[in-house]
Amino acid sequence: MLTTGKLALSLNTFVYASHNEKSACQFVILGGIIITFTVSNLMINQLQEKYQLSLLWLLSSVAILGVFPFGVIRYLEGNLTAAVIDIALVIGILVLVAYAHQSKKIRVVSAILAIFINIGVVAIAQANGIDSFLWVYPVFASTFILVKPIEALSINVVAGAALAALSDIFTAVSIESYAVTILMLSLSAFVYASHSEKQFRLLDTLNTIDALTGVFNRRAMSADIKAALATSERNGTQQLLAILDLDYFKSVNDKYGHAAGDEVLMNFAAIITSNIRQYDRLYRFGGEEFVLLISQTNDQQHTFINNVRAAIKQGLKTPDGKEITVSLGVAPWTPGTTEDTWLQRADEALYKAKAEGRDRTVFSD
Repeated sequence: MLTTGKLALSLNTFVYASHNEKSACQFVILGGIIITFTVSNLMINQLQEKYQLSLLWLLSSVAILGVFPFGVIRYLEGNLTAAVIDIALVIGILVLVAYAHQSKKIRVVSAILAIFINIGVVAIAQANGIDSFLWVYPVFASTFILVKPIEALSINVVAGAALAALSDIFTAVSIESYAVTILMLSLSAFVYASHSEKQFRLLDTLNTIDALTGVFNRRAMSADIKAALATSERNGTQQLLAILDLDYFKSVNDKYGHAAGDEVLMNFAAIITSNIRQYDRLYRFGGEEFVLLISQTNDQQHTFINNVRAAIKQGLKTPDGKEITVSLGVAPWTPGTTEDTWLQRADEALYKAKAEGRDRTVFSD
């Protein structure tokens, strides 16, 4: 399998070995297509943020290995305008990617970068004429791996129209051929990128949602707890972490069967979801244990938690109508809390609630 590292290395070797820029650009077009398919495969192995950041680093690597040599060559040939544009593109890409890595504003930087490289390719095609025209194709393809498909298509349309209006290359290239090939490239990339986006959303759902209850799973919980802790440490936001455990759930499975037990778990999740706020999150921790992450709490936190417990007691029933209760261990956020200590404090509070007779809430000190 061709790895991105090998791809970048092959691209660099080819560019240095070739004295014909048109041939090199044709190779880059093929490289851009391979990159599009390669990075699409990364989608099935990484979460959205890491995936997008990996694309940015890939693009910066290609910029260094593929564009920078031409900046040097053009400078040595005395073509200062084209050399300055190439070097500005490389520096701009590197600065933006480094900023994305540091600030984590990956979505914003990706959009800026998509616009930036399209402006750059229009500028270099205008400055260098037909010799740099073929760079339009890999740049237009790359736009679809930086931003959403409809955004990429819009950027391509504007850049393509600007190129047609500003460049004088159409004395050597048929404008009809240019329009058709650019349109086919953009539409093909749009269809493929749209399909990939849908596949990623499906994968993300399967990766973070509990199949039985429809609530978030432990993988999503871990990521959200880390984010919540970072927010609290930064802003002092008060948050609660609660572990909920259905009382005597094993007896429900033993008496009514596992299908009935699954139904109880689904109803349990539905009752909680309908009694919490939109920005509170429920996770299945394992078996009949769930975790509730409650954001932006206030002085009414005890009332809020007890109302949730009361709603469960009132609405959750066995197949023959008997009530099912729940015990809760709740741990407020405190400075210096980690994911493990937060869960441990909530678990200790839950253990205490069970020891005191179940069907109750215990808050951690």
